[in-house]
Amino acid sequence: MKRATFWAAAVALLGSLCALSLFLPQFRIQVWDTSQSGYLYFWGGHEKFRATVSGWVYGIAALWAIAGVGGLMRAAWLLKKGQRAAIAWLNWAAFFLAMQLTFLLVAAEEVLTDLRVASLHADSFAQVGSWTPFVVFLALLFLPGRVKKALFSTPKSA
Repeated sequence: MKRATFWAAAVALLGSLCALSLFLPQFRIQVWDTSQSGYLYFWGGHEKFRATVSGWVYGIAALWAIAGVGGLMRAAWLLKKGQRAAIAWLNWAAFFLAMQLTFLLVAAEEVLTDLRVASLHADSFAQVGSWTPFVVFLALLFLPGRVKKALFSTPKSA
């Protein structure tokens, strides 16, 4: 059962990293014409650029992020108990994180669009708050298969 504990701890660590990333900057917006720079968070940040981003975009992104963290924590708990349903929760968590990242990109693009309308040249740069769930998402592309093979595969009989 030590392997199950290892995998449960690894998944819980990924979930904890994603939970922490909720409070970190998601994107840095750099306006080249004015040398203005600022960060987008889950609670806003676009006001600094006089951009209009619906609070719904941030809210939906946050809900997807919380669902992703919840999915990872649920998977860790199920792995600890040795249940195969953990694999499905890992896959759901990957989906939730992908949706989170999509909505965060929408928020950053809204800011850039408003700046372009104002004839300003600007770029957005992903920060640690969006890189973390992206890296976890990439790990979740491979992790369910590895966990399934390590914990739930039946040995072949000769």
